[in-house]
Amino acid sequence: MRTKSILLSLVAVLSAFGLYGAQVSAAAPVNGSIQTCGTNQSLCIYYNSDNKGSRVGIYGKVHNYDANPTMCSSQGCSKYSFQTSGNGYGQYIKNNAASAYNADFHPYRVYYNSGWSGPVDEFDPKGYGTYFGNLVRTYNQNASQQNMCAEC
Repeated sequence: MRTKSILLSLVAVLSAFGLYGAQVSAAAPVNGSIQTCGTNQSLCIYYNSDNKGSRVGIYGKVHNYDANPTMCSSQGCSKYSFQTSGNGYGQYIKNNAASAYNADFHPYRVYYNSGWSGPVDEFDPKGYGTYFGNLVRTYNQNASQQNMCAEC
């Protein structure tokens, strides 16, 4: 009887906070987080042209490739770098990218300047138009990126 009373009390508390019967949903990645290329709506950035060489997948908006807000400590934030084996492995991304692949269903932009300004290369949603290819206006002059999703 006591166990049933405790269980009912627990259900009442969980219900009060809206937790009882709630479905757990997958959380969206955090802006600026490193992702596996081709997954989680990331922009895959390549060191070489024609989507070759070392690469890294980054989700969402990045104000400045020189500071990864998801990798900060008391000494500051680490810079984004190319993650996979191949030409460019370990090099910093800022001003070193030559091509990109959009794995999202919204457009992505790569900007010449930090803070989403200056000349831009835009990649269409995955499967539509030009969703991968060489950087033209920001070739080796890339400083920030933005997912053009209004809800993101």
